Amino acid sequence: MQRLTFIILCLLTFLVGFVHAQELPSWNETTVKQAILDYVAAVTTPGSADFVPQPERLAVFDNDGTFICERPDYPSSLFQAGLVRSFIADGTIDGTKMPFKAWNTFDKDALKKYGWKEAYQEMNAAFGGMPVTAYRDSARAFMDRYRHPRYRVPLARLYYAPMRELAALLNEHGFQLWVVTGSEQDFMRSFLEDATGVPPEHVIGSWTPAVSTQEGKEIRMVRGTVQVYNGHQAKPGNIETRIGRRPIFVVGNSDNDQPMCRYAVTGMRLGLALWVHHDDSEREYKYDRGTSDMADLVKEKDNAWRISIAKDWKRVFQNGVLDVKSE
Repeated sequence: MQRLTFIILCLLTFLVGFVHAQELPSWNETTVKQAILDYVAAVTTPGSADFVPQPERLAVFDNDGTFICERPDYPSSLFQAGLVRSFIADGTIDGTKMPFKAWNTFDKDALKKYGWKEAYQEMNAAFGGMPVTAYRDSARAFMDRYRHPRYRVPLARLYYAPMRELAALLNEHGFQLWVVTGSEQDFMRSFLEDATGVPPEHVIGSWTPAVSTQEGKEIRMVRGTVQVYNGHQAKPGNIETRIGRRPIFVVGNSDNDQPMCRYAVTGMRLGLALWVHHDDSEREYKYDRGTSDMADLVKEKDNAWRISIAKDWKRVFQNGVLDVKSE
């Protein structure tokens, strides 16, 4: 009898280990992975002290640098600069004037000197009156044709494998997934569902309210000229405005995301915040782009964790993209 009990215990231990290994397979067996799995179990197991009803299981991912590679340039900025060039070519925009002269050549130094905020606002205003569908079609075409200069694949192939697995795990456990990003909203909505499964209505970016026009009996939607910024302290406010619930699970990669990460871990429900730290120059990039506030949050809160790409991820990208430094 004792021998049978021992065999059963061994089998159960093996099965538990096997199931655990199948969860988040692109993650190494580190304390961060275990913290994620423990958290998901705690908030989704009926009878748990930290159980959260399904309607309140709201998970938010930042995009650039959190869900997808953001180096050497933000995809949305690359697309919009290309659109500026096409407007200059057809005479819609005067390419001799700033900031369009700098956008035409993607001169970062000149744009920084001019003022990034002002440069983005004026570029966005220049797209006013453009049909929303035409803008999104152009964005999708850009994502299909553009190749990353290092990895030589379309940008949509550079969504991180561990993050896609994490999103799938949360979805399987009844979480509602949103992407909350500083990137241009209509750009993100053009391709994100195919790339990650996140539908357009679950994207909050820096958005430009559309303007409806009527031609005969048809209603057409065109872009306005005033953009609503979605970054830093604006993110929690826009989450409340657009969703109406406090997220309990937030992933970000910079101080731009710290306010919404803090928002998640300071509510009545048990929350979890994750900071994706770019510390792997061989398989991706190594940099700190304003992360001191995120680092402080991790030190301050037991339910905030730092993800080391170098240590916590077995692989960075999906199959077909090498996890080694390109020549």
